[in-house]
Amino acid sequence: MRCSRLVRFSILSCIASFVLSGCSGGRFATGSSTGTSSPPSTAAHVYVTSQPSSGSPYEIVAYTANANGQLTPVSGSPFNQNVYSLGASGGYLVAAAATEPEINSYTIGSNGALTMATQFNYQQQTGYVSNIDTVCGDLGGFVFDRSGQSLYAAVANIDCSNNNAVASFSFDSSNGSLSYLGNTNIGYEASPAISLLGNNDFAYSAFNDQCMYGGIMSFGRGANGLLSEMPYTITPANGPAAPPGSTSSGVKQPSYAAGLTAADSSNHVAMAEFPCYAQGGVAATQVQLATYTSDANGNLTTADTYATMPATAVNPLDLKMSPSGTLLAVGGVGGLQVFHFNGASSITSFTSVLTTDNISQMFWDNSNHLYAITLSVGSLAVNPGKLHVFTITDTAATEAPGSPYTIAAPASLAVQSVASAS
Repeated sequence: MRCSRLVRFSILSCIASFVLSGCSGGRFATGSSTGTSSPPSTAAHVYVTSQPSSGSPYEIVAYTANANGQLTPVSGSPFNQNVYSLGASGGYLVAAAATEPEINSYTIGSNGALTMATQFNYQQQTGYVSNIDTVCGDLGGFVFDRSGQSLYAAVANIDCSNNNAVASFSFDSSNGSLSYLGNTNIGYEASPAISLLGNNDFAYSAFNDQCMYGGIMSFGRGANGLLSEMPYTITPANGPAAPPGSTSSGVKQPSYAAGLTAADSSNHVAMAEFPCYAQGGVAATQVQLATYTSDANGNLTTADTYATMPATAVNPLDLKMSPSGTLLAVGGVGGLQVFHFNGASSITSFTSVLTTDNISQMFWDNSNHLYAITLSVGSLAVNPGKLHVFTITDTAATEAPGSPYTIAAPASLAVQSVASAS
């Protein structure tokens, strides 16, 4: 399955087609961290790119979240910046311009307002060829490392090669400027939607293309922040075991194909496992969740099997780990639910579906709030679009006052925490 303009649409249209056929792809992520001087009652600043009408420029809708998760519009919002993909860290918001090969960096004021800090043109680095029909070298899907000193971006169709890549940048937290470090070309079928381990030394991605070419990729992070593909082993070699007597429902032998990843602040990685097997001639469709543990060299091990992995009630498009590392949010077609994440032990069920809206992207802040935007691409889009806010602890989950909020065609989400993690 070919997915053109992979970054511009955050691969949601491509993911939606996977979901309709029983499989799914990765999601590009952005990061969240502390770093502003807002009043203690402020939990986070929340940013969503929105397209008010079809074909119109994008804008940034900004909110301030208080301690109970209720949102207040930031003065000056929406900001008339024609940008798409977002990321936040250290008091800065980064955004990919919608029609130019540029990454904008904005300072986040104490009230959440945005001020342009720097712009970086990435045209030479990715082989960007057009500011009208961006089919080559398009960039987005930002992920900050855990120190906030490195920024990573997904690159689609790099150098017009039909391949995806991960671009690495150093990030200067004193002024928001970027310096290019290099690209890692990962081929056509691989996913650049990475998640970094707690030690900041390794990153992983997983991409399931109808149980044909998918798999787990491992990256090593150099001293300067450059990510490079690295060899690794996985035990068992084919991941979690399928039920006895299963037969193949695709190219792969009866097994699972990892499609999404989320790492905790230690050395564990959650993965959404999409079934690649049939029972009694009927293809399995229910996605399950596995946990992997990384050793000192980035090799992964799992003890999970079909019998120990909990099943999701939604078809996942995004996984997000809470700052505490004890909760795993799963959003996608059919809604959003949360699981207990138990390190090397198997993931366990927690909530039922918290909303039945199709969810495309989620982020946690450091005050037990989970923010989620609805899918805005393709036949599964939610119209009008929404931004949900939930307050979730290890024992309870409730929707925050005022949630959900209506946002026209939400495209990307970023969260800048203000309060420290408890």
